[in-house]
Amino acid sequence: MLCLSTLLAILGLLLAAESSADEPGQRLVERRYRGLKFGATNQDYVLFKPRMEPVRESYSLCGWVKKILSGDDKFWFAYGTSSDNSEIRPEDNGRFRTFGTWVDTRSKVTIQLGTWRHACYTWSLTTRAASVYYDGLLLGSITTPSGKKVGLDGYIVLGNEFTSYGGNFHWPFGGELFKVNLFDKELSAAEVKEMADSGLCSEVEEKYGRSRYLKWEDMLLEEKSGNVAEIDVGCAPELKKEDDDEETDISEDCECEQGNETTFNRWDLLRGEKFFNKTVSVDLVEELKQTWEILGDFEGATVTERFISHFKFFDDEKTCN
Repeated sequence: MLCLSTLLAILGLLLAAESSADEPGQRLVERRYRGLKFGATNQDYVLFKPRMEPVRESYSLCGWVKKILSGDDKFWFAYGTSSDNSEIRPEDNGRFRTFGTWVDTRSKVTIQLGTWRHACYTWSLTTRAASVYYDGLLLGSITTPSGKKVGLDGYIVLGNEFTSYGGNFHWPFGGELFKVNLFDKELSAAEVKEMADSGLCSEVEEKYGRSRYLKWEDMLLEEKSGNVAEIDVGCAPELKKEDDDEETDISEDCECEQGNETTFNRWDLLRGEKFFNKTVSVDLVEELKQTWEILGDFEGATVTERFISHFKFFDDEKTCN
């Protein structure tokens, strides 16, 4: 009889066939390793309108920014409401505008064109401090008005900014972005430094769970206007190496237990990256329906010769003695 772990590994391989990076059903775990490159015209941006209740009283906006165009007024992120179009608006040179006031730290930042830099901006209603961090270092802060909160009816734009509510784009970024996340808390100086020191390809942001409220991989799914393209930032090879290691582990020998009568249902059999880490699409739903019907033959099956016979041809030598 086949080893249980070997059987599940074989089934996992059947269900985990990966699609290419440009297919609509590609895995989100792959998408988060993609960056965005923006053109230099007013028509080049990503615009969307999120729910902002979770960050109304505190937030941290952090990400990796590559300045490509020289000069000021290159806004890579902006959030504006019907009453204030500059509630959150950082430039790519160390200057930050929030609640109508500038935090100007340009004199403390040496910007090199074409170089990834980690930028982070934090604020909370409690501390009233709007702070600017570059490469993990606190460069400056201002005190915001008492009782001031983030507005709820605004738009977010990546790679540009608007001078009227949700429109009239005026100051294009023209650079590259990666791993931009909006957290629902005011990160501490130590937390910001850890994020920057961990490097471009780390997964340190994952530790914050739901506090990473607006995620980079979700922003990548928003509609792109003009000359905005997804790019490879050089982090994907790390993911590929992990996949290779997983495939190597599958081929290792295992020790089997006699008389294992584990029972499976179709949900057990469908657990695999092919379905559970993919963006939902029409094609994916149809494939899921067809697979569900096929796996109905195994409903309530136990690890017996009847169940194993469907997989025996894969590897006749992987049997329990």
